[in-house]
Parts: sequence; C-alpha cells; structure tokens
Amino acid sequence: MFGLFRTILALLVLIGHLLDKWQIGTYAVFGFYMISGYLMTCIMHDSYGFTMNGRLRFVLNRFLRLYPLYWCAALLSLLLIAWVGVDYVRSYHSYIFLPQTLSEVLANISMIYPKVFANEYEPILVPTTWAITVELFFYAAICLGLSKTKRRVGIWLALSVLYVAYCFYENLGWRYRYFPILAGSLPFAMGAYIYFIKQEGYAYINDFLLQPLFLLLVMLANSTAALIFIMYFEMGFYINALLCVLLCYQIATGGQWGGLSAKTDKWIGEFSYPIYLLQWQAGILCSFILLGEPIHDISGDGFKVLFMALVVVFIIAFLLVRIIDRPVQRWRQLLKDRNR
Repeated sequence: MFGLFRTILALLVLIGHLLDKWQIGTYAVFGFYMISGYLMTCIMHDSYGFTMNGRLRFVLNRFLRLYPLYWCAALLSLLLIAWVGVDYVRSYHSYIFLPQTLSEVLANISMIYPKVFANEYEPILVPTTWAITVELFFYAAICLGLSKTKRRVGIWLALSVLYVAYCFYENLGWRYRYFPILAGSLPFAMGAYIYFIKQEGYAYINDFLLQPLFLLLVMLANSTAALIFIMYFEMGFYINALLCVLLCYQIATGGQWGGLSAKTDKWIGEFSYPIYLLQWQAGILCSFILLGEPIHDISGDGFKVLFMALVVVFIIAFLLVRIIDRPVQRWRQLLKDRNR
C-alpha cells in the first residue's frame, strides 16, 4: 500500500520545483529513499534471494523498472529542445541542454552522474534523476548483501547517523546531508531496518495518531510549515524523516488508507515515477504555451503553469504507463515469480 504515498511524494517534488519552493521537494526525496530501503530489502529477501541467479534477476528487474520510462522522459526533453529551442529550455532550467561529450552522453543514458553532488551535474536531460544516482548505488549495495542481516543493517544505520553527526560537527551545511550518496544512506538504512522489525513480529500500531492517513496529513502540514517559517526548514527536515519512518512502518505492517483498496492504491502508485521524471518538461511545455516565457515561481502566472502542468503530466504519465510500463511490468513479474 505504498502507491498513494509514493505518488503524493512525486507531486510534492513537482509542486516544489514548478513554484520554486524546493524545500517541500527535499522532504519528499528522503521519503522515496526510505521506501526504497524497505522495499529493496524486502524483495531481495522474499522474492530474489542472495544467490547469483537471484541477484541477476533483481538487477534486470530494476533495469526494467527504471530505464524504459526514463529514456522516454529524456526523449521528451530532446524534443522540447528541438521545438522551443535550447535557449528557452535553459532559461527554465539551466542544466537541460544537449550532451556534447561521450561521458555526458553515457551519464544521461545511465543516470549515473559522476559528481559528489550529482544534482550539479550538467547537462542533465531529466534533472530529477540526480537522486536516481543515489538510488542506484544503494540498490547495488543491497543486492550485494548490505541489508542481508539485521546486524549489518544496524551497523549501516549507526554509520549513517555518524555521517550526519560529522556533518553537523564540521558545520558542513545542509547540502552535505542531502545531496551526496552518503547523505542518502540514513533514510535507506532506516527503511531497511523497518523490514527486520516487521520480520521480528512487531505489529501495526492501531492508534488514531499513527493512522497512515493522519500521519500523511501531519507530514503535509510539516512541509507547509517549512515554507511559511524559513528558519524551521532544517528542524522540519528531520521531523519529516521521523514521520516517514512511522508512516513506512505502519504501511509495511498492514496499514490502510481508509477505504482505499489495494488495487486502487497500486494504480495510483503507477503514476509516481512518471510524474517524478516528467515535471520539468511539463513546466517548460506549459509555460511556453501559456506565456511564451519561462515562468516557475509562486506568482499568479506560476500557478497557471502549475495547474496546466499537472494536467499535462498526468496525461503523459497515463499514456506511458499504458503503452510502456504495464507491458514491461509483466516481464518484471515473471522475473519475480521465477524459481519461487
């Protein structure tokens, strides 16, 4: 039942970018990392196993999940550059332009951006994919056995906390606790640890204040507070991490979204990755059509672009899910079911 949660996180990233209120997007990205930490640990243990065959099937599954839709999104960026011109596109997001060198082409094909701060890599045809570099690193680490035992995950979690503490001690700044691969270690480790807590028999907590829907509303209120009270941002960032831990735990142990069925939740979740990939392209397209100038801010024009972009991104996402993702999903399911 992570579908609704993932799609809301993707929408928060979109809204944050298109209104130039990036704070709420950062909160959402750590939520994605935490979900991935749990789910990747879960499927390695419960679906694939740590044999060579299981690891290969896991790698192929992740490839089919990430790359077909990503390449469609990258192609859309290329088409936009060809249509509205690179100058217009770069005035909307300065990092979106054509790769020139072999290394730039390979980085944009693979989503592996070779910088400590992957978000600063340029050109990047789909800007949100800097976080996929972080995801890919931990997918590989989990596949190789980082979350094979609770003890390993406990050590991993402790080292992740030490990294954050070191950043505070050295006064390195928030960006060191968010963008690098090491920064993504903490939420991934938290998600992986939830898997082992669940395996030990800890059950869903049937308390109103810990209901998934209530926790989600609190998380959204926390994100809004970070926009209103600028000084609250960093405190809210770690409060958000705690809320995500609670929400992931509750969902992992059987939490429901009120009357939302598992089938509907899964359907909603299908939109999360396309929305995450397509947001900048939708903003570029809509600002060009509506205004003829690159607007993404909290002005009246910015909201017009946002509302149109939401419609456009859902339409394109729907088409990609039906034409590309669902056929690929059937292959992925075959990989999961094989040798069970």
